[in-house]
Amino acid sequence: MMDQLGQERNTTRSNMNQNPHFHVVLDLDGTTPPITVVSGAESEYYDAIKNRCKKTVDFRNDYRRPDDPSLSLPAACKKQMNSVCPCDKNSQKKFLTKRFPIWRIMRKYKWRDDLPNDIISGLTVGIMQLPQGMAYSLLAELPPVVGLYMAFFPVLIYFIFGTSKHISMGTVALCSLLTGSVISRFYNPELAKSVLGQNVTNALVQEANSTFDPVDPIEIELPNHVKIAIASSLCLLVGLVQLVMGVFRMGFITTYMSDPMIGGFTTGAAVHVGTSQVKYVFGLHIPRSDGLFQIIKTYALIVHHIAETNYPTLIMSVICMTIIYIVKVQINMRFKAKMKFPVPIELFVVVAGTMLSYFLKFSEKYKMTIVGEIPAGLPQPSIPSLPSTSVYTADVFIIAIVAFSQCVGLAALMAKKHGYSYDANQELIAYGAGNIFGSFFSCYPYAASVSRSSVQESAGGRTQLASVFSAILVLIVIVSIGPLFQSLPNCVLASIIMVALRSLFLQFLELPKIFRTSSYDFFIWIVTFLSVVILHVDYGILLGILFSFFTVVIRSQRTKAENLQKINAVHLYENSSQYRQTESLSGIKVIGYSSPLYYANGSLFVKQVYTLSGVIPEKRKKLMKRMQKAHKKTAGVQNSTMQLVTESNEMGSTPSLNFSSDAYDQVSKWNGTSKQANILTALGDGNQLQHIILDLSGVIFIDSVGAKILRQLVEDYDAVEIKVWLCNVNDEVWRVLEQTKFLKTYTDRLYLTVDDAVHAIHIKTQIKQAADLKYPQRMMYRENNNPDAAEDEALLTLESSL
Repeated sequence: MMDQLGQERNTTRSNMNQNPHFHVVLDLDGTTPPITVVSGAESEYYDAIKNRCKKTVDFRNDYRRPDDPSLSLPAACKKQMNSVCPCDKNSQKKFLTKRFPIWRIMRKYKWRDDLPNDIISGLTVGIMQLPQGMAYSLLAELPPVVGLYMAFFPVLIYFIFGTSKHISMGTVALCSLLTGSVISRFYNPELAKSVLGQNVTNALVQEANSTFDPVDPIEIELPNHVKIAIASSLCLLVGLVQLVMGVFRMGFITTYMSDPMIGGFTTGAAVHVGTSQVKYVFGLHIPRSDGLFQIIKTYALIVHHIAETNYPTLIMSVICMTIIYIVKVQINMRFKAKMKFPVPIELFVVVAGTMLSYFLKFSEKYKMTIVGEIPAGLPQPSIPSLPSTSVYTADVFIIAIVAFSQCVGLAALMAKKHGYSYDANQELIAYGAGNIFGSFFSCYPYAASVSRSSVQESAGGRTQLASVFSAILVLIVIVSIGPLFQSLPNCVLASIIMVALRSLFLQFLELPKIFRTSSYDFFIWIVTFLSVVILHVDYGILLGILFSFFTVVIRSQRTKAENLQKINAVHLYENSSQYRQTESLSGIKVIGYSSPLYYANGSLFVKQVYTLSGVIPEKRKKLMKRMQKAHKKTAGVQNSTMQLVTESNEMGSTPSLNFSSDAYDQVSKWNGTSKQANILTALGDGNQLQHIILDLSGVIFIDSVGAKILRQLVEDYDAVEIKVWLCNVNDEVWRVLEQTKFLKTYTDRLYLTVDDAVHAIHIKTQIKQAADLKYPQRMMYRENNNPDAAEDEALLTLESSL
């Protein structure tokens, strides 16, 4: 008997070794643990098998570098402070070079080649600064001379601290609009009391009642020095916010403002800018509306007062806009490649308008509103008084972020075009320092102008030294020529602004392309634009950011899991509904997911896995319980029948097979003819789903809820004898799974790639089949120190190692 069993065991091992998926060697008596021995030609084959089943934990142990020790809060703060204020000499030198980029730029400056280009481009931009500065100051509800101050003081600071070589700093429409919105709030008598006092406010209210229509809202015209005080305080606070953001390296914050959101916001702001200039174009004297539905209120006032249009003002506005448009669009843009620098048509229009107004007495004869007194010389430095800062605290952060977003986007574009680098955090410091310095000289928040930057770059500017020559030209005008512009009509400045908005309104033409690219981006653009136009600029940008975040959540929830099948020609797993020549795996379902797995989409992910796998664990559990109960009843009926037949045979009689109707129904019910019998047969079929592989290569992060969902998914499928495997797990997902103790239980379920998991499943299946191979004689001999029992243990040991 023993010889016969030994021969059969040797024959079985010989057959296994002919196609070796494993090679187990045992001692003769089976008293020592089994040893896997690989030698000769089998060694290479065995290594290939192991490498094709690489576990993620083994890969990390073999190749991943150890993580840096986490720092405590005091240590992290100390490290941050050392980076901001280093102590050793080498670090201090690098720190100073980084904080003062002008030193690095000027050290490599080519005086013979670069200086002439910087002079020409600087003077060209300076000529543009004059009319634009005065026009945008009008938009900010400030005297035009403030725009000239902004073209001088902050520009010099950016020359020292800025990292971009080509952007032109100064007044821009967006910051001017936001500043004007803040100042106009103090036109309300209640807020005016906080800056003017009770008595002065009451006197101005009485004067306003005699000037404006009784149905119009009461608006107080603040003195210029009060407006400048509010604007300077706003400028100081914006500068402080930008400086702090730069020191703490928060330049990344603009990444939350997508291009479609910026496009919708700037286009909506252009509508506000144009609306604010309509009254100057028509020569109307109407109060400025503010708050929610500002544009609707403004046009209601315009329609109400349209009969009061000053026709000489309207005619001059139309003439100026026509001339500016023809020269800028039809000459400067069309012949840009052939012109050294564009025709400064805005300056020509300003000079011509001033001369005509002065000699023809436009103000006296035609009641045209003119600029008025422009003080000569530089303003006296003064500390901002910070009046009623609670009124515009939110605006401070909005202006700081919006100005930085516009500047850094333009700086990135110029740096990429000319092949140099810029530092977003240092740019924040430069903007903050410029605003802080400018606030002491009657300035409001400044930013980079797209039009002037383009001119500076196309005119041959090489470095920010061009801005110094631009500032010098502006300084000459401030000191000596400024008072000559006192007769300049406001409608001329409004015409300059209206034509400058053309480029912003052209963004409407990008909408079809945006829609074809991404419907989400299209709706972000539309929602932001409508929010800005209908509600207000402040609410518009906040709603735009919130809606952008909302679309991210929606996208993650709308992401669908995919049924992946292998394309053998390229060894890739792709969506079987989108790719040809894919092959399914018997008993294995590969499911891919290309979205973060977190609290917002966890339940949707589970439902999609149920759908793709075709197995809902709860329903499978109920079905298995029903089949087990039915199987027990059927087995009981069959055992009774067999016993009856046996007893009848022993007695030599014919058995009576008159079953009860219930017993007969139970037998016939599972006789292979009913739906339940088919399900039972399917559950025993080798092609039935036994493994689910989750490809997490598209899951960039996971939270604690997502880890809990994965654990529950694995446990639910384990309960119905379906194993869930994970592969392509990145470091961030691994860290969360480790922190939530998922890996403590299911480390063996994680494989490096989908192929590794598939190969491991195949090998485990073959090992299990070999281990389950039983002989009738084995059961008799196992009790007597049968070495086959040790062989079974060896097979299971090898399986666990894979």
